[in-house]
Amino acid sequence: MDFYLSATGETTREIVIQRSRFICTLKRIDGFDDALSFVKNVKKKYSDATHNCYAFISNAAGTEQRFSDDGEPQGTAGQPMLEVLKKKGIFMTAAVVTRYFGGVKLGAGGLVSAYTRAVAETVENAKIVKNVVGVSLKIKCGYEMYNALLQALKDNVFATLSTDFADNVKMTIAVPKEDADNIEKDITCALLGQVSVLKGATAYYVFE
Repeated sequence: MDFYLSATGETTREIVIQRSRFICTLKRIDGFDDALSFVKNVKKKYSDATHNCYAFISNAAGTEQRFSDDGEPQGTAGQPMLEVLKKKGIFMTAAVVTRYFGGVKLGAGGLVSAYTRAVAETVENAKIVKNVVGVSLKIKCGYEMYNALLQALKDNVFATLSTDFADNVKMTIAVPKEDADNIEKDITCALLGQVSVLKGATAYYVFE
């Protein structure tokens, strides 16, 4: 796929339903093991809670999925949480909903609604970004060409990965894969050929 959505950083939101507290912690993850580590850390933080239910999608294709009801009736917590992430197309993201029981039973329908709402509201309050398939370009030029390089880039979509000012200017940027050839031509033309541009591997990047 050409892109996917994901959370950035970590976002926490709490709702109260019938005196039960539902605390959702949403976080960008970097794969399956990172997701499990995140879940473990949240469970440790809220070790006195009644339940720590979770759901995550841990790959960019959206096919690697896990969830847990953590003692809630089957199908009332983890699966509804996962459905929120799937419907919104949010991958490489994990959600843990911590519940402190308030003394009032919500029933199966009430639990599904509560866990769904906890994740949905947290997603609404989180920063969600678009991760686009792109390639890196390693650019090397003389100092006298640096301003021309910036001018060549200013009207293009790109993300600066690194800049090194040594004997020459070395700049690594990421650009959308579909634009890579044209941007490379723009740079070469603007710098009158006095530049080296090397393409790197394909990966997902966030272009603000």
